[in-house]
Amino acid sequence: MKNKDEDRRTVKTCQAIQEALFALMQEKQYNKITIQDIIDRANVGRSTFYSHFDTKDELLFHCLEHLMEMLNQYIISYIKMDGEKPRLIPVVELFEHIKENSRVMKGLMKADHADLFFEKVQGYWNIKIEEYLCTKLLGNREPKVPLAILTNHISSTLINLLIWWISNKMMYTPL
Repeated sequence: MKNKDEDRRTVKTCQAIQEALFALMQEKQYNKITIQDIIDRANVGRSTFYSHFDTKDELLFHCLEHLMEMLNQYIISYIKMDGEKPRLIPVVELFEHIKENSRVMKGLMKADHADLFFEKVQGYWNIKIEEYLCTKLLGNREPKVPLAILTNHISSTLINLLIWWISNKMMYTPL
């Protein structure tokens, strides 16, 4: 994304463009969406779009970075519980947040690059989960299962559960 001062108008315009992209991604494949479709849906001019983003792909990756950071914050809040027993509340909050933003997630899942997004999230979660396991659960003991396998299992299970839950119209409540 081009470097713009973060005034309210700029933020509002960027949000409109991003929401337009996600709404369109629910209706058709990403590669069939044009910049014209996006600016029509966002009700902005072509020059406004290009003042914020160089390409449609840049817009998508900006949106993905924002979503990834949001998802990461839930995992970080779970990991950074000093002196507390592990609990599921941040994971429940993650699912609740996804449910509140289901339009965005559904649109993302229909995108051609959705696997890239989930791959990046899983890679980040692997690192954070491994850090957690090393400091909180393992101590000085060697795990029976190699740590890389364990962390990959946990993060991939969470991501697959999210994908399944969204694909099944979130028929179960987060809690």
